[in-house]
Amino acid sequence: MDLQSSPSQSSPVAVLILAGGQSSRMGQDKALIDVEGTPMIRRVRDAARAALGAAVPVWGIAPLPERYRESLSECRWIEDHYAEGPFVAFLQALPHIQSEWLLLLACDLPALQPAVLNRWYRSLAQLPHSTLAALPRSDKGWEALCGFYHKRCFTSAVQFLGQGGRSFQGWLEQVPVFELVCSEQEMLLNCNTPEDLARVTKTSEEHALS
Repeated sequence: MDLQSSPSQSSPVAVLILAGGQSSRMGQDKALIDVEGTPMIRRVRDAARAALGAAVPVWGIAPLPERYRESLSECRWIEDHYAEGPFVAFLQALPHIQSEWLLLLACDLPALQPAVLNRWYRSLAQLPHSTLAALPRSDKGWEALCGFYHKRCFTSAVQFLGQGGRSFQGWLEQVPVFELVCSEQEMLLNCNTPEDLARVTKTSEEHALS
């Protein structure tokens, strides 16, 4: 699998949004579902920019990038040529992005809190040099699609891929990962089903009334 590409200009941090899953449980493309009048994928982009600054480079990867260009017209899109899941998509995108740190986000995280993302980002400067990823945890394990990766992780990740690995969790068990504190577990909700969407909508309404 050829993962080489011409690099972009370096920046301290960039954002990568993963899109284009099957959305089989939702019954429609979840990235494009409106939440409070905004497509979910744009809410994710907006939260990242609010946390890291309006000038932060934003990338997206999907098997069919044209589906999302209207929602994120200024995003730099990469075509996912393999459609083998998020880990392989992540590795296809990494050679394009030369930032020291990359904030990786799934497209189905409509409850992201910019203040939390900003706090996490500011903590990165204090991490041990060996750290390859900084991620929150949940009962399911590392929240691999809502956290930061250092550019040094590419070599290790490609080696894991070459050994037949295809999962974030399997790779993250082998590398130095710093746990980010996340007391606001609602922000980690992946909106995969209509029930998840109803939960997010209800929570947003409650916050608006509080």
